[in-house]
Amino acid sequence: MNEKIIGTEETIRQAALKIFKRKGFEGASVQEIAKEAGTTKSMVNYYFRSKEKLFAEIFHQEYRNLFSAIGVFITANLSLKEKIEKIVAFDIDKLNEIPDLPIFILTELHHNPEIVFKSIESLPILAVLNGLNLQIAEEVAKGAIRQIDARDLLINIQSLTIFPFLGKPLMMKIFGIEEEGFKTMLQQRKKEIPTIIWNSIKM
Repeated sequence: MNEKIIGTEETIRQAALKIFKRKGFEGASVQEIAKEAGTTKSMVNYYFRSKEKLFAEIFHQEYRNLFSAIGVFITANLSLKEKIEKIVAFDIDKLNEIPDLPIFILTELHHNPEIVFKSIESLPILAVLNGLNLQIAEEVAKGAIRQIDARDLLINIQSLTIFPFLGKPLMMKIFGIEEEGFKTMLQQRKKEIPTIIWNSIKM
């Protein structure tokens, strides 16, 4: 593949990421992505076939970036409490950029699971979990927290960070808030969720 083709693909990919971040999957159009990339709709479809396939490719990259960043936090020289705070903040900030990501994951798990499974191939998931379990064991030995498996801890964290994005339209309707109000609520939850998680495991 020559440099021109690679350059064109990357330009389209970056333009699509920008549009998807701003408008989400449903709100974005191939024509708008093409305009942002300085090319034509036909060229976008030539390289990526469809909006769905383009979003899927971006999803692969963003999903891996999401896990990699969380992995960095988990393996960093930080206290367990600090790691919880950083994972919560990163989750919320990243999903604010691509709010359709959780819905896309759930949809693909039902209709095209290989997209999700392919995205986690080669990721050092077990190594990361084992490292977190060791730190949890150290905190338990000190009498700071109760025993909890690393998997359960991460599920608890991401249940609280991801659900608002899955139920966003309903929450906005029930709570009578607009987009800015929803974002304000998420910023408040960046502080609230670590407290909820920590209080649930501390002795």
